[in-house]
Amino acid sequence: MKLSAAEEGGTRELLRIAYPLILSTASNTVMQFINRVFLAHYSPDALAACVPAGILSFTFLCFFMGTATYTNAFVSQYYGKGKTASVSVAVWQGVWLALASGLLLLCLTPAGLYIIDHSGHDAAVRALERPYFAILNSFSGFPVLNTALAAFFIGRGKTKTTLAVNVAGNALCVLMSWLLIFGNGPFPEMGIRGAGFAAAGGQILMTAIYLRLIFSAYNRRRYRTARLVGLHKGMFLRLVKYGAPNGIGFFLDVASFGAFIFIIGGMDRVSLAASNILASINMIAFMPVIGLGLAALTLVGKYIGMGKPDVSARVAYRAAKAAGLYALALGVLFMAVPGLFINIFGSGNSAEYAEILARTRPLMKVLTVFIFFDAIGIVFADALRGAGDTRFQMLGASAAAWVLFVPGVWYITHRGGGELIHAWAWGGFYVFLLSVFFWLRFRSGLWRKIDILRG
Repeated sequence: MKLSAAEEGGTRELLRIAYPLILSTASNTVMQFINRVFLAHYSPDALAACVPAGILSFTFLCFFMGTATYTNAFVSQYYGKGKTASVSVAVWQGVWLALASGLLLLCLTPAGLYIIDHSGHDAAVRALERPYFAILNSFSGFPVLNTALAAFFIGRGKTKTTLAVNVAGNALCVLMSWLLIFGNGPFPEMGIRGAGFAAAGGQILMTAIYLRLIFSAYNRRRYRTARLVGLHKGMFLRLVKYGAPNGIGFFLDVASFGAFIFIIGGMDRVSLAASNILASINMIAFMPVIGLGLAALTLVGKYIGMGKPDVSARVAYRAAKAAGLYALALGVLFMAVPGLFINIFGSGNSAEYAEILARTRPLMKVLTVFIFFDAIGIVFADALRGAGDTRFQMLGASAAAWVLFVPGVWYITHRGGGELIHAWAWGGFYVFLLSVFFWLRFRSGLWRKIDILRG
């Protein structure tokens, strides 16, 4: 990939926007990875409980987060048109949506506890899933709020700011996890509850920093951030119109993976713990690619706002190439040295972990295929979002998840006599199909006819 300083939508511009987002999401990955290692060393049951409960909490909030994320598309297109006041108005519509979502999510806590109680997981695991989920869900409004606030910077290409904010929040989370899980220093030993409070603490710090930066003297003068805080009915409805399909699609996609984890949990505790390790390793590949996809969304939106859809197409294909190369390199590591990633989850309970780690090792080959096609699909999906093509993902991709992926996993594990590796192989086939779907949709060029700024 030749770097060109002059070419619009070139690799240099893509990487300039992407690398802080990649590092930002990577810091989030490292934070979650470290926290799960802490819990793995605390107890096997805590490791088994953290992923299903965490995914359930994320499933609840991801509709609102997916809708709020679409604030980026509005900001990038308004920024491309040079409409600074509209940038601020768009951000505050996302903030109002986030505040309402926090209240709704709090009301959904009993529903989440009901799902856990009827999940079929071991009683010891459920006893830890309940408080962890309750804590995460009680503070779920903050990740949605931070998504909307971050759009003010990401949509304008100021991604180094989001990197600094995310690193600060994630660093605080890791520190609090170490203190609260094990009871280090003057703090009480809280186990998995400590991990939940640590996650909330990191998000609250991020909110405080974002607000301080948005209300700086420069932004108040240039973007009128303090004067345009109110609800703008027209733009709010456009955010819902285009963002809600994105949120629904995101919700159904994440919910399908949550169902995948819970279905595997019904097999046995060893399979659940092994699958959780694989899911944790997958974050190493998944989250940085999310940053690259978000950069593609930002630049696609920017150049559409400037009336240059051909440049938007160039951005998408170059981002997909970069994502594929990254996933391929990481896959080589997974194949060559799987123990480097798996053995970190071992602890003093070596006898108990021996079977879990042994069952995880063969899955690394499947994960290599999984991450490659997942990376390609993520980039093309985000490019379509940047252009406003969200309904296709809501209808097509969600149907594939719930008509093909979830029923297939259930049949493999509960009727077909399949093992854990067969369930993950089915997941790899599913993400392969998604990557093809998104590529074909982008190639069709139908996204060029969409104008989100006119409703």
